Amino acid sequence: MQLIKDSSNFFVKPFSCVKAVIISALVIFISCEDKNNLLITEKEVKTNNGLYELSLKIDPDIVYSNSSTKVITTIRRLVPGTKPTGDWFCNYSVVGGQFDHHSNVFSYYDAYGTLQFSDKYVYVSLADSANSVWQGLSFFIPTLPLKATGHISANFEGLNLSLPIKLVQAPSN
Repeated sequence: MQLIKDSSNFFVKPFSCVKAVIISALVIFISCEDKNNLLITEKEVKTNNGLYELSLKIDPDIVYSNSSTKVITTIRRLVPGTKPTGDWFCNYSVVGGQFDHHSNVFSYYDAYGTLQFSDKYVYVSLADSANSVWQGLSFFIPTLPLKATGHISANFEGLNLSLPIKLVQAPSN
């Protein structure tokens, strides 16, 4: 019984007023949202024209000169419809880097019969039903000389989006 009696004040003694204030301040500080959103590295923009919704998402939004960032393009059909004849494409443009696409890029035969690929255009396939979705995955790789800010833009059926990317020189060892 002596052991139990001695430990009854275990939680009371260590928490003096100063410790309680410090712990309360830390809890409040940690629970508040970061003013500059430094911890949130994902950026997304969306737009729609009543028929389609186009979104462009990057993660992280800061890219070192020796790394890459993930780019996800999403196209959602908002209303049911029929596909027009021909192929659909999503047009990409970049400033300060290049794309490594993981989606089917536009290919064609040139005047000499050689198969060429264009990383500016990606094939898009959407079902006729409402809320059908197409997603394209790419990686943005910065090029040297490094600019302060890069940009990624996507265009589909008259919808245009652009996202800035912070480009940072990789620390040297």
